[in-house]
Amino acid sequence: MNIGIDLGTTNTVVGWMNLFGNIEFLEFDENQITLPSCIYYDRGNIIVGRNAIKMSEDNPSAFICNSKIFMDDRSKCWTIEGRRFKAEDVAFEILKTVRKTLKERFPDEKIFNAVITVPAKFGEDQIKRTVSALKRAGIGLIEVLKEPVAAVLAYNDDIFKVNDRVYVVDFGGGTIDVAVIELSGNGCVTDFNVLSADGNRHLGGSDLDNVLSQIIFEQFKECSGQNISDEETTWGISRKQIRRKIQKAAQAAKKSLYYKNTSANEEIIISEPEACSICEKKDICESSNGFSISVSYDDYLTAADDIYDKVKELIVNKRVMTSDIQHVIFAGGMCTDPYMRQFIESSFPESNIIYASDTNTDEKYLTVIARGAAIKACDENIRIVNKLLNSLGIICVDSNGRHYMDPIISEGTDIDRHFESRHVYTNNGRFDTEMTFEIYEYNGDPNDFNNLEYRKIGSFTFNDITPMDIGKQRIETVFSFDSRGILSVMAVDLNDNKRNIEVFFQI
Repeated sequence: MNIGIDLGTTNTVVGWMNLFGNIEFLEFDENQITLPSCIYYDRGNIIVGRNAIKMSEDNPSAFICNSKIFMDDRSKCWTIEGRRFKAEDVAFEILKTVRKTLKERFPDEKIFNAVITVPAKFGEDQIKRTVSALKRAGIGLIEVLKEPVAAVLAYNDDIFKVNDRVYVVDFGGGTIDVAVIELSGNGCVTDFNVLSADGNRHLGGSDLDNVLSQIIFEQFKECSGQNISDEETTWGISRKQIRRKIQKAAQAAKKSLYYKNTSANEEIIISEPEACSICEKKDICESSNGFSISVSYDDYLTAADDIYDKVKELIVNKRVMTSDIQHVIFAGGMCTDPYMRQFIESSFPESNIIYASDTNTDEKYLTVIARGAAIKACDENIRIVNKLLNSLGIICVDSNGRHYMDPIISEGTDIDRHFESRHVYTNNGRFDTEMTFEIYEYNGDPNDFNNLEYRKIGSFTFNDITPMDIGKQRIETVFSFDSRGILSVMAVDLNDNKRNIEVFFQI
């Protein structure tokens, strides 16, 4: 069975195409079509989703959420009861719950294969870690699909036509993507060419949740004398519990402010007994209702000004925006934000603007990316040309012992299953019997090595080479992307064409 998975920072959604050509979505606990992308670990048991959120109030230190934004951080680790979790481990637990729920829904199905979505700015390392989590969960991979493309696929049947250009703003819980996608095909739209794209995998709606949380934390500090604004320095289970309650209240308040869209005060009340129990001033406090605070929409906008500036700068990025845009899609959990909607309307006055929250009832706007993935999973005629947003290269050493980055594939290169890049390397030492290649993802000018930002994504060694003088040995590397969108590297000994190796990156 072929499915589409949106493994989101905040929520995970799974869809498939039924026999009538309609997209259905998997229901999780409480018959909800979203599975919160979080886990709770308790004495060897892992709880995923809404139950994890509920239990997080008892022991916030055992709760992990928003882990997707750390998929590129190999050093990031959560330790709970002596067990270590990396971001891909959390993804594995979420996807394992997805497979278990699929099996309950379709007991006769033996195999589940998925198109899984990732942010536009995800690099090869994050993609491979996501795919690794998928495979560990027992789900096969059809293809990795960039989220902006998935958004266009979700609306393709109803709105778009050949030669249209669509600008996608996908503003989710932990990431934001922007992309211009040109549509083509013979009579109907079958080809999706990403003309330009950008994104920030560390900027999302959770940052705006934190803005409201910090407003409340500051007021709570004035009221109680307790500073619980920083997770790392908040000690004691009761303080951690209050901190978690405030975070949940902030998330609920943000949604309420968005729907009301007024400057009237929106009162946030925490009346749990624990709130007063940690107060240093409780003996002289005259309030009998616990801690409470009023926050207006204007208060929120003022506090969130810096974050909104970053978002707006990304959306009107001259590197991404092109002329003649017929449609704009505003997708992701933040598409209900009235401030952002107003900004998009003023930035694209001549375009047809599609708000996911307007075209889907209730919270089904959160299914847009999964819908696009499910459509791709069942249609082999769809052809996608992506833009590589992070350059790839190999660090080499010159005759003077200086390191330099040899570019293999530059940022902005069109990538599809027919893409291929070949480079030949020779030996620096006399009679070397092996050559080691270290592959990096980088951003910046490769000619300015000292100021280059780069991250190692893998390495391999071609050994048992016939000893030759300096510069005589020739090893050719072949970089390509397979039908699943996964980077593939082949190395060939040009002095002995029968010898070649396929490179497998260790996760």
